[in-house]
Amino acid sequence: METRTVFRGLFLINFAITLGFGIADAFFSLYVFSLGARGLLLGLPLVFYSLSKIILSPFMGAWADRIGRRRIAAISIGLYLFVSVCYLFTTCLTLIILLRLLQGIGCAMFRPVVVSLVSECASDHKRATVMGTFDISFYGALSLGPVVGGILKDLWGFRGIFVTLTFLCLLALAVALVCIPGHQNVSGQAKQYETEQLRDLLSVTRRSSLRGLLVFIFGRACGISLLGAFLPIMLTAKLGLNGTRAGLVMASSTLVTTLLLRPMGMLSDRAPRTSLVVAGGTVVSLLYFLIPVAAGFSQILALGVGIGLFSVLSQPASTALLVEEGSRHGMGATVGTFNAVLNLGFVSGPLVGAGLQSVLGLTAVFYAAGVMGLGAVGLFAVNALAKEERIPLEGGLAAVQRQV
Repeated sequence: METRTVFRGLFLINFAITLGFGIADAFFSLYVFSLGARGLLLGLPLVFYSLSKIILSPFMGAWADRIGRRRIAAISIGLYLFVSVCYLFTTCLTLIILLRLLQGIGCAMFRPVVVSLVSECASDHKRATVMGTFDISFYGALSLGPVVGGILKDLWGFRGIFVTLTFLCLLALAVALVCIPGHQNVSGQAKQYETEQLRDLLSVTRRSSLRGLLVFIFGRACGISLLGAFLPIMLTAKLGLNGTRAGLVMASSTLVTTLLLRPMGMLSDRAPRTSLVVAGGTVVSLLYFLIPVAAGFSQILALGVGIGLFSVLSQPASTALLVEEGSRHGMGATVGTFNAVLNLGFVSGPLVGAGLQSVLGLTAVFYAAGVMGLGAVGLFAVNALAKEERIPLEGGLAAVQRQV
């Protein structure tokens, strides 16, 4: 019963934070543009936000392992609350850029500690089901964010958006203080062990199956960001779709993912997770190749639904595999590193796509997404096979050592 209460609290916290910043981030560029930001000033908030998440996520995850996840959760949500309140009272572009940096630091703390806490609510045989169910709080809020934000902007302007963000952060902080259990005191030896884990994390990724997961999520993040940045151009410039139809296509993948997360989580607890990741990642990458040849609304909508369907096939399975790796190498540091690579992919995708579009045209962007996806799946599969071959060998060596 206590575990269920913690899970429900974490679900609500994640939903509130994701919804709040989904509302605000959907219109953030328009907001700073209305304040007079142009050129470099328009891009700096995004750069600072992204870099802080990429650089700090592994360190914040390891820090959570050392000083207690309840503290880090409270600090991160408190930082979110501070940022949201400041948005209400400043229109200075320099301060807003610094606030985006603080928001990135809060995100670097928040995601690793939340995933770590949720993993403690799941038994081994229901891990993917629990993680898939929890991810509904993220994808559901992500889907609602732009819609709710648009309504708030029409009714009350940007102030209404930031007031709503502040309220949701307050709600999340209150739930965190009530529902997240306290952390037991960590001994000096345990602290030293966590520090060694952080220092050795790069060497761990070179020799373990965590490397395969990191490569897979990087390729997946590149594909998602390429799709988000360049699919609207394809829909309007080439296919001539109106705003409503383009919005339906863009929302179709996220909607399918949200609806199927729990069923796919249950499937991942019964089927080989590695196979699900390979199958889902491969089909999604192949569907990217079909986007440039789609002839109309119905075909591109079917591709959007298909991308969502096979993306969700690999989502709970990959998260469960990540939690397994975290139990070996330190949960906070592992999830933090995973989160850093994920955000690196989100930044790298549009940069690569912009270069390809200027040189080879828009079609090349989607072909590149497919190639990167297939390459990432291939490297993941190679690392997974190496792990399977290594486990029997390690088991045999351990048996010999016990006999000696």
